[in-house]
Order: sequence, then C-alpha cells, then structure tokens
Amino acid sequence: MKSVSKVLLGVLIVTLMVVSAWGKDVPMPAGDVVLTVSGTIALTNNGDVFDFDMDMLKALPTLTYQVEDPWMGTQVYTGVTLKALLDYVGIPTGASKVVMICSDEKEFTVATKDALYYPIMLAYAESGDDLPASLGGPVKLVYPYDAYPDLQNIYDENNWAWYVVGVRVEY
Repeated sequence: MKSVSKVLLGVLIVTLMVVSAWGKDVPMPAGDVVLTVSGTIALTNNGDVFDFDMDMLKALPTLTYQVEDPWMGTQVYTGVTLKALLDYVGIPTGASKVVMICSDEKEFTVATKDALYYPIMLAYAESGDDLPASLGGPVKLVYPYDAYPDLQNIYDENNWAWYVVGVRVEY
C-alpha cells in the first residue's frame, strides 16, 4: 500500500510541476549551450532537459558579491543563484540534492535546502567581464563564504566547482 501511495504522490507532483510550467514562454538557445539542467524539472526546452545559452542564463535574476575565493583570492562574481535557477525550471518539493556536473565529468552535490536558502551562485562574470576558463568559466559554482562563514564547514573549498556544464536535480 505504501508503494502505491508513493507512486500516486509522485504522479501528482509531476502533474503539478507540468501544470505550473504551462503558460511560461519557453526560450530556446540561440547560441552555444553553456548549461543544461536535467533531472526532475517541470520546464524543459530540449526533450526532458532545459538548455541555457549565455544570454538566457544572464536573463535570469542576477546577483553580484565579493568573496574570498579559496583558489583565486578576493573576487567579485556575478551570476545566478541556484535558487533562481531552480525556481525557473521548477523542482518538486521532495528534491533532496542538486548535482553540479563539470566538463571534466567531476560532480559536486549541494543539498536542495542549502541551494534554496543560501545565495550559492553559478557565476558567469568576474568584475563585470565574462568568466574566463582560467577562473573556472564560463560557469563556476561559488559559495558566499564571506557573508555565510558557516558554509565553509558544510562545503569546503574542494566543492567550488569549475567548468560547470550541467545541473541535475535528484530526489
């Protein structure tokens, strides 16, 4: 009986996600895809994923902050918070983790509760310029250590993901 209830609950959640995505103007990438969001998401533009080119990513609400990057020293990063990205594509209440997928196939996990609470950023600019590969670009995962020092105990410097090409939402 419990498994039937779980299946019905899952169907209900997916249905609600699809209904919440109706009416959204779903853009398509005009340039090179820099980030693909996959997993349990409501809004898609390429099969069961959502592909972003840089202009689409920059069209989302942005945030800029200065932070002591453990690898690059003091930097001023601009990007989109994980929360803004997840809100845009629509994720179910039960999602437990967000996995960053890097171009070298390394993966870094952020708990969904942390992604929704802290302004953890997918940075695409540093000091107003596009983030170069030498700083982990074009998209890099950045933690606001200066404003939230407790994050360093949860996600140490080895969790700063460079060359992020994908985000996967999981239960």
